[in-house]
Amino acid sequence: MKMKTVNSAVLMILMAVSSATLAAGGGKSESGKGGENGGEKIDDNPSESDLYVSLYGVEKQNSADAPDITESELETLKVTPPPVQSPVSNVTGQQLVNAWLAPDSGVVAQNISYLGQNNQARTYAANEFSTVTNTAGIVLTTGMANFANSNTSSGATGITGTGASYEVSKLSNQYTYDANSLRFDFTLDNSTTGANGITTKFVFASEEYPEWTGIFRDGFALVVDGINYARFDASNFAVLDNCSSNGVYPCTDTTQNDNGFFTPNANATAVAFEFDGYTAVLTVNALLNPALTQHSLEAVIADSNDPLWDSAVFLSGLSAATLPGTFQAGTPTPVPTPAPLVLFASGLAFLGRLRRKR
Repeated sequence: MKMKTVNSAVLMILMAVSSATLAAGGGKSESGKGGENGGEKIDDNPSESDLYVSLYGVEKQNSADAPDITESELETLKVTPPPVQSPVSNVTGQQLVNAWLAPDSGVVAQNISYLGQNNQARTYAANEFSTVTNTAGIVLTTGMANFANSNTSSGATGITGTGASYEVSKLSNQYTYDANSLRFDFTLDNSTTGANGITTKFVFASEEYPEWTGIFRDGFALVVDGINYARFDASNFAVLDNCSSNGVYPCTDTTQNDNGFFTPNANATAVAFEFDGYTAVLTVNALLNPALTQHSLEAVIADSNDPLWDSAVFLSGLSAATLPGTFQAGTPTPVPTPAPLVLFASGLAFLGRLRRKR
């Protein structure tokens, strides 16, 4: 049976295992069996099944058989762990917010709260990911923000033990793990006369893509005044879903499961990070509740169905905006649809990327 929670003792063991075997990304031989040490083959890219067997001595059942989270179980996730206030690679929550804001943003942030472990989030420069996003900003992850500058692992994983996200579980209908959240209250300054909302750019990337989407539904939410506005398009929230394989391993329908926005990233010319797929630069437009004098914002990303295989969101250019429409509780504004992406068939090869033994 698939575990629905991970207790602290198990997390400590998983973190120790993942630190030794996954955190570095790991080299990969053509056979997918890892490197060699004195003639002995070493699996430097262990599967989830390998990790599970090392902990419990038996193989687990297919995670795709795990039932969706129930309404009562979802309600229990509203009680979230207290924020972790320790430095993040010497970057504080305030510095993360500052790096996210556009110049002259008009947004005045207060009561900043960060949930994450060391190296789970960081700032990045405009030229660091120029082929993905050419605007400086911040990256939130479900594992390691200091990811390798290459794509050599079939399942790069950092296990943070930061708990569940109610907002992402609402999207995925699954238990969530390794949440990374940045929250704050805000007002608009006097330069924003006529502004009725905020806008930001984001790029969602995941190691789950393409073979695990729909089974492991990692997701990202951007909640403004209680409403999640983060979407791939007007019909789809930012969650790895819609796999026509219906939970059958592996999910290979890369037209339906990526909603048309993901670029595969697993070949020799891949972008220099570990994630096997990433979206175009998308936009969140969020109307503000005019009844409030102080507004709230939470950006949160989390793993779904297990704490393995990292995902990330790159955020930039947060600012006040004048948006069409009128605020209605529970009704997010559709986001602009980017130009179609070219899907590289050569990037869809994933030999040796078995997440678990069959």
